[in-house]
Amino acid sequence: MRPGRPVRSVRSSGPSGPTGGAAPVAVDPRLAGALERSGLALLLLDAEGAVVHATRGLTRALGLAPQEVLGQRRLTWWLGLSVVAPPLGQGDPAGGEPAGGRSRLDPVQAAALRAAAPAGADLLRAVRAGDVDVEVDVARSDGQLLVAHVQVTTDDGDGAVLVLRDITSERAAQQQLRTLLARQEAVISASPDTIYRIHLGQQVVEWANTGPASLLGLPPGDGSTPAEPPHPDDAPGVRRALEALRTAGTGEIVECTYRVLDPFGGHRWIHTRSTVSDRSAAGVPVRVVGLAQDLTETITTMDALAGSERRFHEIFARGPVGMLLFGLEGWISEVNHALCTFWERDPSELVGAPAGEHLDPAAPAEDERPCAGDRDERARAEDQLQALLSGDAEVVHRERRYELPSGKVVWARISLSLTSSSSGEPVFLAFVEDVTARRREAEQLEHAALHDPLTGLPNRAKAEEQLRSALSRTVRRGGGCAVLFVDLDHFKDVNDTLGHAAGDALLIDVADRLRGLLRAGDLAARIGGDEFVLVCEDVGDAQALSSIAERVCERISIPVDLGVRTVTVSASIGAARTEGDLGPEELLRAADRAMYRAKAAGRACWRAA
Repeated sequence: MRPGRPVRSVRSSGPSGPTGGAAPVAVDPRLAGALERSGLALLLLDAEGAVVHATRGLTRALGLAPQEVLGQRRLTWWLGLSVVAPPLGQGDPAGGEPAGGRSRLDPVQAAALRAAAPAGADLLRAVRAGDVDVEVDVARSDGQLLVAHVQVTTDDGDGAVLVLRDITSERAAQQQLRTLLARQEAVISASPDTIYRIHLGQQVVEWANTGPASLLGLPPGDGSTPAEPPHPDDAPGVRRALEALRTAGTGEIVECTYRVLDPFGGHRWIHTRSTVSDRSAAGVPVRVVGLAQDLTETITTMDALAGSERRFHEIFARGPVGMLLFGLEGWISEVNHALCTFWERDPSELVGAPAGEHLDPAAPAEDERPCAGDRDERARAEDQLQALLSGDAEVVHRERRYELPSGKVVWARISLSLTSSSSGEPVFLAFVEDVTARRREAEQLEHAALHDPLTGLPNRAKAEEQLRSALSRTVRRGGGCAVLFVDLDHFKDVNDTLGHAAGDALLIDVADRLRGLLRAGDLAARIGGDEFVLVCEDVGDAQALSSIAERVCERISIPVDLGVRTVTVSASIGAARTEGDLGPEELLRAADRAMYRAKAAGRACWRAA
């Protein structure tokens, strides 16, 4: 200590150091009291490097009582320079610079300070090369590891003064800040959008993560590129956004969507979201930060989709073919004019109605019994929708008969496909095409193929088809099925004496009489020349067959006015009945053989097989 100042001797009450103890130092009592009250963790080393004084602040920092360190010639709590990253913006101790970056170490200092539990004498040599200001890893007496800021300076003699401050919390905060900044940098680097900072007073873009950028019509601060001017139509909106930022409140977001012109006469769509980041002392906005997105592709795509959807609805509304849309829940959401005209319905009757009622196979009438075929058709309709949903089919078709409010009967071909609504939800699109004329033509062709052109009765092919169906029903339901083979007697004489026109008139008259005899479900057919066949279902027994055959004989054996002359005709009839044990051909042959027996019996009668 400097001479001439009043001092008193301060001795440690603890044990001596490893060398047998160190002489206590005389400390100004006022200075000692001030040091203790400050809580400063301070050590004094003598010229030999032994600890000769320690403050109670050391107890709080290292968990050591001052008496425990007095006389020690090694700093046992010193683990070496901290290898934790230095404070932001400062140097790296691995390169020879101290952890705090406050001074540069020469080789002598570095060797001494990096060592664990350095000797006090080594520390003195290090400090003689220059003051030491470092960050050190420290071990408390309880085993807890700390980071301490240590300043080592020479005193007025040959010793040194060590001041130690716990900076563990500071270091943790710095590390947390590094992590946050690293994450922020990662987000900024990975962002597909432009992140920017604008100086409102200078009206420039100070910084952007994508390099020099002009936004909101403002040039880059470094003047590297000219500003991209906003489209003239959008310039007022950009100016309003800038004015809004100059008066924006805390946390207020200002958005702006505008076009910027490029040198080639084109434009790009930009959308910005900005908020005030810095204000003057008076609270006036100075800087703003924000995000800018290039929406050119998005808006172009949206415009294209909007145009496509607009064209679709124009076609839908004005199309000549009936169309409707319905969702997965099955409710009709939209119909066009052509469909309403075709179905003779008002749109209000159709929108919101179940699509299945109008598109699925028609249910049987109230007086008709449902059959397996009806169920099969409805199941097929459901399978078609599932095929569209699963992608197994792009378009499915079906036909349906409609009875309109006017009483007219029409046919439609329904084509179903899967599309999407404007909101992206899957919906079914149905085209309903009027095929009534085509269907009637087909029916006429089918009728011509299966009916006799002279009498209008079914022909042999139709009779055989009807007979097969009747026999199938007989097998399922029981009962009996009968065939009556009718051959006109002496028909050739009519043709020969009165001519073929008279013969045709006779055949037509006989056909009408046979129609009049038919019960519901029965069939009369002309199978050639003057031969007719009756197919009758639900013929319970031989007595029922006899009754039918008698009525046919009676009905045919009456006078017929042929214009030029009235003739009385008769018929030879063969009747055969089965309960399902005979096939169609066998039943026809049996009736045919019975008819020949009737002719052999003198004609104008019937015989059973």
